[in-house]
Amino acid sequence: PPLFFLRVDWSLIRAAVVRVMTEASIPKVLFLGETGSGKSALCNALAHPLSSLQSRNRNDMKPFPESALSQDNIGNDEVVIKNVQLLGGREPVTFIDTVGSNSSEISNAAVSNMLVSLKYDCKSVNLFVIVVKAPVTRMNAALVTCIEMFESLFGKDNFWSNVVVIFTCLQQSREQIERRQASIPDDKSVTEFSHLLKTKFKRRESVPVIILDSHYDGDKDYERKSFIAEASNLFRMLQSTIDKAVSLEDLSPVFDKYNGLKEEYEKKLREKEEELKNAKKRAKEFKKVASKIGAAAIAGTAIVGAIAAAVALRNPKAITISVPAIIAGTEIVFKEIDDMDSSDDEE
Repeated sequence: PPLFFLRVDWSLIRAAVVRVMTEASIPKVLFLGETGSGKSALCNALAHPLSSLQSRNRNDMKPFPESALSQDNIGNDEVVIKNVQLLGGREPVTFIDTVGSNSSEISNAAVSNMLVSLKYDCKSVNLFVIVVKAPVTRMNAALVTCIEMFESLFGKDNFWSNVVVIFTCLQQSREQIERRQASIPDDKSVTEFSHLLKTKFKRRESVPVIILDSHYDGDKDYERKSFIAEASNLFRMLQSTIDKAVSLEDLSPVFDKYNGLKEEYEKKLREKEEELKNAKKRAKEFKKVASKIGAAAIAGTAIVGAIAAAVALRNPKAITISVPAIIAGTEIVFKEIDDMDSSDDEE
């Protein structure tokens, strides 16, 4: 029978596609910083670097949700993990848009959600990006708390050896650059903040700082070229960390620091494991149904799966994948299901 008449949970297909696309071979960039620093807006700009400002402002061009107030995911305790083509390249890169901090404390709900997401959806990180709303004259408590948390999660040496700072909200038009030159030049802002980080966190080496204006006007040649040049620097930094991916370390220090976090984390963990258990059950049912459908029906089903993949990746071009490649992708999903079965048997 035609598959669209069957009761299939397509969220399972979407989850399987995302899981396949976020394997360890894909480099991962984690964005952290204060609420309102512009993390989500930066992620969106990097995902569509060649687009005009007008087109980037369309909601369908924003895979990472932004707040109208701060250009960040205020009040959202969920980590957003998506695959993008950085600088329009063919190879995917995983962006991890974490929850912003707006005080010297981060809620247990936000931290526990992030830990569960990192544990199950993105087990390693290649590059940490500290997003800072410039200009900055001092190191405030919210940013310090945020950085210290990621130091604890991944280990100080691991974190600082794979980190870069990105200044946002410094317009890169010729007029604005010249105006700042008369007060606080951009190069002075970069040098002073790098020194602040080095002093506060007792680092021997300076942290690289680059400037990326998320709201540059792509129709203006100078602004577009400036953004592409700095984004290329970020891409080169990412490439240098391909073999240096780091994973979560012992969570005990974090649990000790946040009262009640361990209990909240274990609760979220149980919910996630129950969700995965139900997903595995639905996956087995889907495989049984799909295995009874002929090769022609599988091909047709796979095309629908490609549409689901396009939705999952927020990339309409994914629909144009050739049918053989789509079928191969379907086989990968089946392999994931087999792996699920195997892990259940071992347990």
